[in-house]
Amino acid sequence: MAKLDELKAQLLPFVKQHAHIKLSQPIQLASGKMSNTYFDGRQVTLHPEGMSLFARSILEVALLSEIHAVGGPSIGADPIATAVSLFAWLDRKITLPAFLVRKEPKKHGLQRQIEGPELKPGMRVLVVEDVITSGKSVLQAISAIETLGAIVAQVVCLVDRNEGGREALSKYVYQPIFTRDEVEK
Repeated sequence: MAKLDELKAQLLPFVKQHAHIKLSQPIQLASGKMSNTYFDGRQVTLHPEGMSLFARSILEVALLSEIHAVGGPSIGADPIATAVSLFAWLDRKITLPAFLVRKEPKKHGLQRQIEGPELKPGMRVLVVEDVITSGKSVLQAISAIETLGAIVAQVVCLVDRNEGGREALSKYVYQPIFTRDEVEK
């Protein structure tokens, strides 16, 4: 846990500075809720420092011996899954392929909803996301994963907004790196 605490101590100020946005007017979130606070996770996941701190934090909490691949809802999870896959290999020599889950299957080509390694029945996966509010987007991705027979072993996000996501994901092993309360302290 000391390594995780060290990573979080470096990551939290980065999240506060780059991703935590206070707004004068409320905006609508993907969940449909209105909020004066926005967490722009892409400001972390698309920055080399933020991405590496977040990916390495995930590797500290992930049930690595129990998972075969990492992915989540596109577009928010795309850089996270890729970074976790890369750092699993670079830091730990663990092969953990990344996959991406579209909102719906492509209308052309192979018409896949999930890109990357083929998710097979019984395969255990880690689902990642930048920000979780209600959990709706993650649950849609999980549904696509489970339709293929794969098993969601764990869900990890950067920030849980404390607005129902934990409850919606209660049947899964769920680990936010930070909650909204921690970021807003």
